[in-house]
Amino acid sequence: MQSILNTCEPRKDIIQGSFNPEIFTASISQVASAYSGKGSAIDSIYTDAEAFFKEATFPTEGLCRVVRDVMGRLNGDSSKPAIHRLETAFGGGKTHTLIALTHLGHRGSEIAAAASDVVDENILQPAGSVDVVAIACDEMPVIAPSGEKVLAYTLWGEMALNLGGESFYNDNIKEVTSEAFPGQYFLERMFEGRKVLIMLDELAQYATRYEAAHVGGGEQISAFLMALLGYARTHDGVSVVMTLASQSDAFQGQTGMLQGVLSSTLGRQVDEEEAAALAQRASQSIMSVVKRDATTTVPVRPTEISRVLARRLFTSINEAEAATTADAYMEMYKRSGSQLPDSATRDDYQKSIAANYPFHPSFIAYLTNKLAGAESFQGTRGVLRVLAMAIRTIWQQSLQIQLIHTNHLNMANPDLADELIGRTGANDLLTVLNADIGGADSNNLEMGVSVAQSLDRNNPHPQGLPLYEWTWKAVFLHSLVGRGEGLSSNVFGITFADALLEVAMPNIPPSQVEAALKAIANEAYYLRTKDGRYYAHTDPTEARIVSTIKQGLQLDDVDEQLTIVARKVVSHNSPTFQVAQDVSAPEHVPDKTGRPVLAIVRLDANKIDPSEMTTSVGSGQPRLEQNNVFMLVPETVQVAGDTWSEDRVKKSQYRKDRLNDVARTVIAMRRLQSKPEDYGMSAAKLQESGFTAKLKEREMALQTSVAQAYDTILFPGASGQVSQKSIKQAGGEGGASVDEEIRRVLTEEGELITSEAATTQAMLLQLGQLIFGSISQTPSMEQITNQFNQNRRWPILDNQRVLEQIVRSGVEKGQWCIYRMESSESTKPEHFHSRETGGIPLDLNLSERGWKLVSEQGAKQRGWNPEAEPAVEQVKQWVEQAMAEETCTKVKDVIEKVQEKHGNVQNATVLEAVDNVVQSGRVYTYEVKEQGEQENPDLVYGSSAMFHQTQEDDMLVTPATAAEKGWVQPEDTRYTKQGHGLAITLHKQLNKISSLYSRGATTQPDTLRLAMLDLPHGGKLGLDLINASPKDMKALSELFDVLADLTSVGEQSQAMIDIQNAPEDCAFLDLVKQADE
Repeated sequence: MQSILNTCEPRKDIIQGSFNPEIFTASISQVASAYSGKGSAIDSIYTDAEAFFKEATFPTEGLCRVVRDVMGRLNGDSSKPAIHRLETAFGGGKTHTLIALTHLGHRGSEIAAAASDVVDENILQPAGSVDVVAIACDEMPVIAPSGEKVLAYTLWGEMALNLGGESFYNDNIKEVTSEAFPGQYFLERMFEGRKVLIMLDELAQYATRYEAAHVGGGEQISAFLMALLGYARTHDGVSVVMTLASQSDAFQGQTGMLQGVLSSTLGRQVDEEEAAALAQRASQSIMSVVKRDATTTVPVRPTEISRVLARRLFTSINEAEAATTADAYMEMYKRSGSQLPDSATRDDYQKSIAANYPFHPSFIAYLTNKLAGAESFQGTRGVLRVLAMAIRTIWQQSLQIQLIHTNHLNMANPDLADELIGRTGANDLLTVLNADIGGADSNNLEMGVSVAQSLDRNNPHPQGLPLYEWTWKAVFLHSLVGRGEGLSSNVFGITFADALLEVAMPNIPPSQVEAALKAIANEAYYLRTKDGRYYAHTDPTEARIVSTIKQGLQLDDVDEQLTIVARKVVSHNSPTFQVAQDVSAPEHVPDKTGRPVLAIVRLDANKIDPSEMTTSVGSGQPRLEQNNVFMLVPETVQVAGDTWSEDRVKKSQYRKDRLNDVARTVIAMRRLQSKPEDYGMSAAKLQESGFTAKLKEREMALQTSVAQAYDTILFPGASGQVSQKSIKQAGGEGGASVDEEIRRVLTEEGELITSEAATTQAMLLQLGQLIFGSISQTPSMEQITNQFNQNRRWPILDNQRVLEQIVRSGVEKGQWCIYRMESSESTKPEHFHSRETGGIPLDLNLSERGWKLVSEQGAKQRGWNPEAEPAVEQVKQWVEQAMAEETCTKVKDVIEKVQEKHGNVQNATVLEAVDNVVQSGRVYTYEVKEQGEQENPDLVYGSSAMFHQTQEDDMLVTPATAAEKGWVQPEDTRYTKQGHGLAITLHKQLNKISSLYSRGATTQPDTLRLAMLDLPHGGKLGLDLINASPKDMKALSELFDVLADLTSVGEQSQAMIDIQNAPEDCAFLDLVKQADE
């Protein structure tokens, strides 16, 4: 008998640790998408038909039978069943079967060689001769989806879309969108003259959602199925395969998942009882139809599951050695007599061992009958993950074993421990694992090892095997599921006989396992035995004492403890906030701090009024620094103006109860730790049980629970009103994560200016509007500081240094200048710094009184900064003035005139202004191709100039002069306009534009531009429409509505419209012309 290390070869990616179980867990929709040309993100082992059958498919009896029946039916054999229902228990292979049928339906005889182990090539159809309809019902919507994309939401609609495409779907839109099944005629219309393979996966879940979304929906699904199955029975070329969860299937245990799906479908909360009732009603309705006609098949029998798993995990297995190993195990079992389960001594158990090789049958039973039943374990994915990690550890450790048993799972591997404990919801058993069995943290225990490891050290096995650890581990692993029902559950814990079978192997006979089991009673901290069953328990003896102490605590003690812990949520000032603790009234929040204050609202405050907290300091006194009030509010406190639903009240009460309970536990454990003798326990025993560590864990849990209760931040919003946002953080002492989460939320909302954002061009533009728009044209540094502290419409600064960053960066980038007058008689500042002077000197102290800001244009107007570059809007006016004097001239001549009149304006600035004037249609431009005057030059203006860049050698001409020269055609009815006033007019009427076109507006703008519209948080938005037809203008209704709500017209906002052929009578053109008025 050899070790599996010598007889089996695992997949390379398992040994390397890169194995991904998702490659073996595809869905039918993913494979169907690959055939439809939409592509698929799944591994090619599923989309590649040859690889699928050769590398990933074990030919089980059930799979072969279903494939033979379906392909035979499509081949015209009317003796084969027309309808199949696949049972969906764990490992049942229903998805694998559906994918196999999908490949064979599409490619047929083309892949006969690859699929030869599964089906006879003689009954396969030529590739492309069968229409395959593969519907993942759990992925289908049950109500009409929004958007332009064609998405079916009825089963008959999805089938029509699959068979006839969008044209057939649209031609039959009434039938395919009808909530009620159209009738038999519709099936005949779809299927006539076709060979069709129809696969309906997860039909029960769809039926449940359809029943929830439509009155009588379940009956309509039943009517559809009755017609479909009836049609299939009477037509050789049609085969139907479906999966429908039965009362015994895992779907019935996933009420929580179904709850979420139904809540999402209905847009309201659905409780477990309603979800279960809907599922039962829908299931019964269609089951009555299916049972009459469908042949029920389990593609993979329990005895075949190991072979399927082995095919996916190993590249080769020595089948001869499987029989040898089975013989050795059976000899050992027969020597042990009556102590083992009856099944272990029967001859057929030898076949079971060989069939499950290299896994012990009890290990596969544990995975499939216990672990896979846990709702969050993810069935096949979970089992493959566990097996892959187990195999990798065995090969890494060169573990010389003949079969893989349950107890060979390496629970000291944090990844495997997290997989098993986390997905079974047994996190509280981690202490049991580390203390009693042996986990990743067992070396941190006082002894440095677990109890079982200590027993193995003191009582070594003859062959050095960890007898106690392996035996106790089996007990632990069998305690991960069924804990809710305890010993009344058939799956919780393990019996004496089963434990012997689970652990015993040729070099560890059952008698040795028995000795290790008996040690549990006297040695284990958490493992127990009762009524012939072994199991893990979370409560050592002292837990009962703690419970008694909790019952005698006073409410004042609990409140005091919670208050102390709440002070640690954010226990120290940060660069951004000064922290105020125990806040329940306005007078608790300090004023005139010169920096934002984070008020930590008390857990028992009951209700607060954020407006009062922001505007008042109590006793009727107004608050000065209203922009500095930020409130961190727990979910136990109601905010004035919020209406709490019954569920919200319950949530608040649940949090209060939870906090009170954890606080009581911490107080009780501290009292027990302080005077254990008063409660009948010795200090030594308390210490030995790891009580100190458990107390620290509960203290941290209390701190985390309190911190997580603080889930809302209130702050002054850009509108001037108090805004409310949710925060999420891990909790813990000190408040670092809380502070970071608050800063993240405020930054996203545009309410906090960080050092990184302070110097961006967008932020400087936004602040320039605030500074010069809210204060004055020459605001002082003191006034700006006061606005940041007092004006609720302003953001706050991340720290005190950010304001200086903003001022210095704004000067460097030409947004403003800074100056100081030494005397009231001065007409020009003695101290002046701008972009042109090299910015602000590093040693300049901006906190000195007297420093003020002025915009760069304002400084130039005052003659303080004559070198400053003027704005393009100003230069546009200068260009138009120059054209008024010389109506047909070269661009470079206009540049010279502008610079002669208005000083040092850069050529690029004038060219940009010329482009804007040309785009507005106020001036035309054309390229000089030859010497002398051109007879009909190609004029560029309006929309034709949208992407045109004027060159210095080009010519400019006014519209009037161009008309006099005969360059403008008489039939030209062009209308062109641009400017800030047009932007105001268009933005004000944005949400009415589409309705004007709905009522007959005919104007087709060659160009419609809205530029530099303000976004809520300082950004800018532009919109260009080119050659938009009336239908386009009508279809843009939702976009116009969004732009009207989201944007606003700022000082820099501009609009332009160019209409080549302006109609004489049009409501939209009349709207545009209002800007002229």
